[in-house]
Amino acid sequence: MGWNETSQNILVFIFIVATSIVLLIPLVWANETSISVTFDPDATIYIDITPKTYDFGSVQAGQWENSTGSTFTLYNNGTIPIDTQIKTNATTDSSQLTLDADGSPTTDAYSFRTSGLDSDQYITTGYAGDVDTALGGGASKGFDLSFNLGDSLTQNFSTQRTTIYLLGSLS
Repeated sequence: MGWNETSQNILVFIFIVATSIVLLIPLVWANETSISVTFDPDATIYIDITPKTYDFGSVQAGQWENSTGSTFTLYNNGTIPIDTQIKTNATTDSSQLTLDADGSPTTDAYSFRTSGLDSDQYITTGYAGDVDTALGGGASKGFDLSFNLGDSLTQNFSTQRTTIYLLGSLS
C-alpha cells in the first residue's frame, strides 16, 4: 500500500467519523418566532356635576341673582383630559319667557352666565366654545351661575324651570 492509498484511507476514515458525529450530534441553529398582539386603547370621557338642581328663589325684574362659593362642581370622572361646553334648552314652564343669549334680557326674558370657569360666557341654546379646557382625568372644578331676569315682566309668573347641559369632549 502506498502513500496515496494510506492518505485516501485516512481521509475516508475522517469523513466517516465526521459524518457520524454530525448525524449523532444535532446542530443547533438560532431560530426566531413571533406573536401578533392587538389591542384597542380606550380612554373614557365621563363628565358629571353636582348639585343636579339649583333654586335661585324669588327674582325681581331687572335683577341679577348669583350662586356663590363655587356652588357647582364639574367632575371629570374619566381617564383623559376634557374640554367642556355648555348650553340650555331655553324652555321654561311658561312659553312666554324667552332666553336672551347675550346678557341683556328685555321684557319676559332671562340670561344665564357661568362664573369661575376658564372662559366664562353667556349660555346659549347651542354648544359653542369651550367654557373650560383640559380638566384632567379624575379632577374637578367649582364654578357658579349668574341669572339675569329681564327689565320688566308682563305678569307674575309661577316658579319656572329650565335645563342647562354640559358636554365633555377630548381635550
